[in-house]
Amino acid sequence: MDLLAKQLRKNDEVVTEELTRHWLRRGERLGFGTPPLREYVRSNIGGQVRLPHEPLHQVPAFDLEKLGKPRWPLPSPEILEEDWPDDPTVGHFAYAQHPDQLAVHFADHFANSHGEARLVASDRRVAVVYPSKFLGTTGELFTTFCETDSRQVRFSAPFAGRSAPPPRVVRVDFADGSALLLRAPLAAELVARFGGPA
Repeated sequence: MDLLAKQLRKNDEVVTEELTRHWLRRGERLGFGTPPLREYVRSNIGGQVRLPHEPLHQVPAFDLEKLGKPRWPLPSPEILEEDWPDDPTVGHFAYAQHPDQLAVHFADHFANSHGEARLVASDRRVAVVYPSKFLGTTGELFTTFCETDSRQVRFSAPFAGRSAPPPRVVRVDFADGSALLLRAPLAAELVARFGGPA
């Protein structure tokens, strides 16, 4: 196993351990949690491309001293929609027909958090989870937003983009017809852990 693969597995173990100890409720089983994806969000909402996506709904205020400013370049508008996984500055892609769909609400939080929010899935719920320290709150390690019933969500890990070989991404299909894709390390393994098709 190469050094990068070892680091990815170590990061996954840390994320899993933290969420298991500090986020799960009694009797709940963790499917997976993504690590922080410090990249921009791209969206296509009713045919309108937003690059980078900016929140359309209310999102929490951050302790900007702790969060800092994004240190990566803006996405390139020249890259075609189907090639988004080949743009290293884009880590999430939301598809929706209108702004009130769940994928847009989730995308808002990922765009707002400068990559610190995570997608977390258990056998009961799927949510956006922030480290509470960035919200300036104390007490719980994590703060949860956009919580939805996991039975209303379908996960898969398709290949995306047109590079060779194409990367696999986590695809979240919501019951309202919207979808969110994340360029998460170990995507196929995370989805298989939840019980979705790889």
